[in-house]
Amino acid sequence: MNLQEQNWTNLFGNHTLEETAWHGTWTQYSPTQEVINTFQCVRSFHANEDKTLIYHTNNYTYSDGSTAEKSWQLEKQTCNQPDGLVHTAVPSMRTLSFGQGATVWLSKTLEAEKKFALELFFRHNDWRTSVGIIYAENHDIERITHIREHLGSFTLEPPSSEVKEIDGQWIGKKQYMTPDLRVSDTEPIPELILDPTKGINKTVFLPDGVVVNTPERLETGQAFKIVAGRFVSPTIFKRLTAKYNVLGNFELLVYEVFHRQFENK
Repeated sequence: MNLQEQNWTNLFGNHTLEETAWHGTWTQYSPTQEVINTFQCVRSFHANEDKTLIYHTNNYTYSDGSTAEKSWQLEKQTCNQPDGLVHTAVPSMRTLSFGQGATVWLSKTLEAEKKFALELFFRHNDWRTSVGIIYAENHDIERITHIREHLGSFTLEPPSSEVKEIDGQWIGKKQYMTPDLRVSDTEPIPELILDPTKGINKTVFLPDGVVVNTPERLETGQAFKIVAGRFVSPTIFKRLTAKYNVLGNFELLVYEVFHRQFENK
């Protein structure tokens, strides 16, 4: 299977003629972590018989009771490109996936006087969490959106708390993906550090064990990386990092999974 085909399969291989629907609560935060807005959205997908056409619909329900719907069609022949999936909602962005829900939708490059955005996805069983980060035209961070989704139905289970400190020993593994969709072999990671940028980025702790490390402003001519992770269980932490070079071009995606170690007694 070639790299393009693998990326398409990682994204849509499990979709069928029957609808897959993610029921989510979207919470938008200001750069100072104040809640701007909260609303619900159902993101649904289904495929044609040979999985060469994906139908994607978002149904929004806002806090004032109003609703909206947006729909897109993703044709494999035109949307499945050597540098990732082109979603018709924003053709300048690309979607790359390691599989098993570890996916990023990102701007390919930082451009003058244009917005810049990423959405980083993590799946665990019937739960999916994503973090959307948007920068304004002046490249100051505009907002962070935490999307908490459940497969097939809304849930009454409240989000867990923020996680600002970790106990015990956490050992992980990581893989890299380059812009041409090539994936590296797995490498070990000896420990988990919640701020992998060592203070360069701002660290934001959100409910449900979400940790975001992101620049408050993106500077032309300066390399940067944007990081988001989530404690998907008390013993598992998943993290994605998108790295950009000094020209503002996407150059590497990193996927990490950490497991908490327990002493043998």
